[in-house]
Amino acid sequence: MTTRPIHIVGGGVAGLALGIRLRQLDVKTRISESGTYPRHRVCGEFISGRGVKLLRELGVFDAFLRGGGQLAETMKFFGTQAMSPVIRMPQPAFCISRYAMDRIMSDQFKSMGGELRTGLRVASEKLRDEGTVLANGRKPNTEKHATWTGYKFHVQGLKLEADLEMHFNNGGYLGMCAVEKDWVNVCGLMPSKHVTGLNLRSQWKGFLRSNLHPKKHHALETIEMMEGSICFVSGISYNTDQLKRADPLVRVGDRMSTIPPLTGNGMSLAIESAWLASGPIAQYASSKNNWTEMTESLTGLQSRYFQKRLAVSIPLQSLLMAQKMHGIREYMIKHLSCFHQTLFRLTR
Repeated sequence: MTTRPIHIVGGGVAGLALGIRLRQLDVKTRISESGTYPRHRVCGEFISGRGVKLLRELGVFDAFLRGGGQLAETMKFFGTQAMSPVIRMPQPAFCISRYAMDRIMSDQFKSMGGELRTGLRVASEKLRDEGTVLANGRKPNTEKHATWTGYKFHVQGLKLEADLEMHFNNGGYLGMCAVEKDWVNVCGLMPSKHVTGLNLRSQWKGFLRSNLHPKKHHALETIEMMEGSICFVSGISYNTDQLKRADPLVRVGDRMSTIPPLTGNGMSLAIESAWLASGPIAQYASSKNNWTEMTESLTGLQSRYFQKRLAVSIPLQSLLMAQKMHGIREYMIKHLSCFHQTLFRLTR
């Protein structure tokens, strides 16, 4: 056992992944989570790129399969009129609900000797304590340019044309993928001004009809929504300066940087950031460096590892989401099979 303990604030994907990895490295680790398990969270529930490989390294991949998660190998994009063909992904992704994922990962962490405290909000002055890692999600942005609101809910009885469907319109986008027990996760972004007066609990079917390609409308009559699965998160914005921190805090996951979700890379970035941070943190826990040295080293490492991905993803999201880019967006969707591998490589 290492000599210095680590306290992780936040028990989401990044916090749990870091906790599991540190226990693999024999680091005494405690996680404080303000909520409880399991619960629904706004999330694409889609793990792509390097994140799938790291699930195996963390020893949770087989448990995810037993829990009903499934591989995703195909995708299809829709505009208001244009459609892409069904496209095979350059490498398989993995789909599982956060409801199941958080429960499985938290059980794994505890079975490895990690200490997990739920329903506990850590005082702000404690966040700067040595040995404390922030994994408690992005800070809400209340500035005027933070114009996006994320939403998520589950439906049953909806047949998808590909393992991942992405639907774009002039008001945002939504993605759909199958998770466990034949449920389909519906998750997306809308302009925050559209949230006023919207009651998804009663208007969810009409909301889908107005946001899905007309080809999908006939499939909406017989579907059902999972009670309690609706959730929102507001104050979302993206910028390329998120990794440039001047303070000594150690961050992973969305607390480190939030990548535009339409890349399908958000959960992977959370897992990758936890894995990347685990080595330097374990070195500190073994008294091989001090906290300041570890923090400075990790900040530079995170910037080198993730900056290019953010630099590509943020303008790409702006291009695809801007109303005035409707024609370009429709063209890109129609011809996506010609360059999807390049976009995949640049955003991972």
